[in-house]
Amino acid sequence: MIRRYQTWYVRVKVPSDLRCVLGLHICRTLKTSDRMTAQTRAVGVVSSLSGLFVDIRKQLAQKVFDVKEGTAEVSELKAFISQNADKIDAIPQEDLHNIKMMLNLLISQEARDNSERKRNLELAKLSAWSIREAHQNGIIEGMSKAIGLAGPSVSQSTQEPVRAEKQAESSVLWFDLVPSFFKDNPGISDKTRESYNITFKQVCELITNKPINQVTKQDIKAYADWLRDKPSLRGGNLSHATIVRHIGEIKYFLKWCVSSALIEDKGFSDIQARSKTVEEKRTRQQDRRRGFTNEELKIIFDSPVFTGYKSERQRSIKGNIHNKTYDYWFIVILAFSGARLNEICEAPAKLYDLNGIPCFDLRQSGTKTLNSPRLIPAHPDLKKLGFFEYAKQQEMKGLKLVEDKAKPITAESWSKRLNRYLDDIGLIDDALVAYSFRHTFRQMLRVSGLNMEIINKIFGHETGEVGQNYGSNLSYEEAKLFTEKVRFPIFLDHLYDYSTSSRSV
Repeated sequence: MIRRYQTWYVRVKVPSDLRCVLGLHICRTLKTSDRMTAQTRAVGVVSSLSGLFVDIRKQLAQKVFDVKEGTAEVSELKAFISQNADKIDAIPQEDLHNIKMMLNLLISQEARDNSERKRNLELAKLSAWSIREAHQNGIIEGMSKAIGLAGPSVSQSTQEPVRAEKQAESSVLWFDLVPSFFKDNPGISDKTRESYNITFKQVCELITNKPINQVTKQDIKAYADWLRDKPSLRGGNLSHATIVRHIGEIKYFLKWCVSSALIEDKGFSDIQARSKTVEEKRTRQQDRRRGFTNEELKIIFDSPVFTGYKSERQRSIKGNIHNKTYDYWFIVILAFSGARLNEICEAPAKLYDLNGIPCFDLRQSGTKTLNSPRLIPAHPDLKKLGFFEYAKQQEMKGLKLVEDKAKPITAESWSKRLNRYLDDIGLIDDALVAYSFRHTFRQMLRVSGLNMEIINKIFGHETGEVGQNYGSNLSYEEAKLFTEKVRFPIFLDHLYDYSTSSRSV
């Protein structure tokens, strides 16, 4: 193994008889900076590379033999030779002698076949011309001549192709098909389903609930134009990404209608969102959202929700009410878990006991990526904030972690609610949203010195590396490292007194 730029690689020597084709060595990345993990992966890589050491001479000879025996097409042989030209050139000439003789025979046979096909094509053209002449002039002799030229196969070659009857399109109202669409797509998450329902409602208001066979390409273009001109609640018009999402959802629904034989394809996929503005082109995704600075975190945890608010409707105004509301706990959980909003909304109140270390249990609520189902160790500061008592109360009520039985709130509603709160307390930067807590948590993990594999397990990030899909298999040792090394960026000691004296929801 060798190490380059903090990443381990394995280098395997190529057998001597294949070096003219594959070179002296083959090098493969092990995609890790940890030596122990690299050694484990190297064993698998070396085993897989052994399958690559196949003699090109045998492959080429087998291809030629298959064509000769009629079990493969000449086009396959040509494609193989074209793809492996450099490797074949490297084979010694004496080894190519027998293969070349077989190729010459095949080329001769192919030339004869081409000549025969060309003759048959010219005969068919002449036959078709004679038939047209007979049809136009009404000359029976012309028809006889055509039949004589074509022989017994003319009846087959001159038959009109059978045209498939145009399928009968469904006249069911398109909006009534939505339940069936969701049944055929059970993998759609609750959050995505909500987005689809918003799209369907908008389209229905715009083009009405007409029969599906009357929905046209122009209708979808009209919806794209409506989205283009629709004002955003945060000012200006809808973003390019939002428009793309809505148009993509209605087009996917119509694609399902086509595949279900309800309508014919009318070119719905041609409809596109407006192009990006100059500002959108200049703005990178990572610039649109960012983590909070320490000063911004202080503003949040010194805000009325944490230090006293005026009323339920005036949570962003300072007052004397010190109840720990669902807003209080949602923000705390976001900050200390880095979980996605929908994961928190679906998370159970019962914490998972990992040999004495309590963990957020996202093994069922994490669905965005293969690595989303996972355990997140509860940070030690959560105990000082009274979080464990709050979670126990929710569990005893039979509720989820942040579920309010009186006023259920969806993940999308939480996102809007928290974004408005950030604006109300003075954090008006467009790059600061509820999702910024996830970015902040990622930064906490990075500066802690934890191994990247442990970070990815806890964060639920899909990396594409081998062995990545084991987030739910967090070990006790890994969880213990988290509790020992990860530190929250600011002190929250001003909130610790309230954890025992203030009433939770």
